[in-house]
Amino acid sequence: MKDYKVISPTSCMGLVGINEDAYKEALAGNPDSVSSDAGSLDPGPHYLGAGLPHVPRFQMKHDCRVMMEGLQHRKTPMVMGSAGGSGGRPHIAWQLEIMDEVARAMKRTFKVAVIDTTLDKADLKKKVQKGKITPLQHDKPLTEEGIDRATEIVAQIGVEPIIQALNMNPDIVLAGRACDNACFAADPVRKGYDKGLALHLGKIVECASAGAIPLKGAQLRVPMIGTLLEDSFLVEPASPNWICTIRSVVGHEVYERTDPTMQLEPGGLLDMRDSKFEQFSERTVKVSGSKWVKDETGYKVKLEGAEKVGYRSIFIAGARDPAYLRNIDWILDFAKQRIIDEFDKKGLKSGINYHIVYHVYGRNGVMGPLEPQREITSNELGIILEIVAETQELAQEICYFGKYGLVWCNFEGRVTTAGNLAYPYSPSILDTGPVYRLSVHHLLDIEDPCMFPIKMVEVGK
Repeated sequence: MKDYKVISPTSCMGLVGINEDAYKEALAGNPDSVSSDAGSLDPGPHYLGAGLPHVPRFQMKHDCRVMMEGLQHRKTPMVMGSAGGSGGRPHIAWQLEIMDEVARAMKRTFKVAVIDTTLDKADLKKKVQKGKITPLQHDKPLTEEGIDRATEIVAQIGVEPIIQALNMNPDIVLAGRACDNACFAADPVRKGYDKGLALHLGKIVECASAGAIPLKGAQLRVPMIGTLLEDSFLVEPASPNWICTIRSVVGHEVYERTDPTMQLEPGGLLDMRDSKFEQFSERTVKVSGSKWVKDETGYKVKLEGAEKVGYRSIFIAGARDPAYLRNIDWILDFAKQRIIDEFDKKGLKSGINYHIVYHVYGRNGVMGPLEPQREITSNELGIILEIVAETQELAQEICYFGKYGLVWCNFEGRVTTAGNLAYPYSPSILDTGPVYRLSVHHLLDIEDPCMFPIKMVEVGK
């Protein structure tokens, strides 16, 4: 079996960009395929719920252009996963529109096999009734009402639908929501390479050079090259001023994992307990021993969905008065109770009609109640008052009212009646729009891994 080479151009399409020179050098090495992840749940549920991308359009257009121009020099399977960021239908449409613009500018047409991973809500309700949907990392079952409240529900597919799309001989496969590593593993698995090694390779290279180390003068992120051998694989950066070390590659192993030795996948488990890492050359790491373990209980895919819970307004301020800092807990409680007392009179209940959230940076703004350092040691605090309510107008009104509880309260040791908080913005209350929560994060048991519709679209016509 000959070596199989795949290029990962960037960590996430539209995010940090593709180093064009390094990508062209990588293409000159005659890769067997090019794959890239275009999305993630990392930025939170808003983008799935709102049907919006989480990267700028100009950057996504740049990355599509670089990859699509590469097809002129090297005809090779190209896979893009989690289209438009979240992989829903609006995200696929957004990405296709950009690809069409790029193709027109190139005066070329491209055949794109589009995998639709959005699921029909009526079908999902039947699955709920049959007990085919189970919670993932929590104990809340999915209900029919919860399905209706979600704006869109997508399934995170594995290699099988992508293989089916590749068999249609397109120029590009554009998948809805997909496992990052499946985009890289699909073509080699299709051609008979070991599934465990292919998925593990995909996991390491999917963030491009995030698993490597930049040397002096290195660019911000470069493509990564993965090479599958019969019983192992190699990973190396596409640019000479980046290197892979055992430490850099293993460090990437813990990324996005609760267990660095095992990873649940659609249809099974990627078992890395016996994986071995070796320094193959100065810039290259060799990995062996990874295994694929089939799920004998059935084929399961992860479901993701978001529902709108209200609208948000925020107030941001900085405090440096030592007395204010000493009394911060009292001040926050005072302002919160003042809101509750005032809006109770209007028949609005905290926790039902609106929610009050504080973020205090310099104390526990990052870790919240998990912060082990309880004593404030900084000389200033950044305070965010967040209000989520049923309407934007109500969120803004409550936030304005809450702001003055923080500004004018008579805390112990107060010297001046004003100037205890500094506002960085005018207006001081910022409306951030609709708020979504991740309401669907469950496993769906399916009979056919290739149940997801695929249609061939031509861009550039």
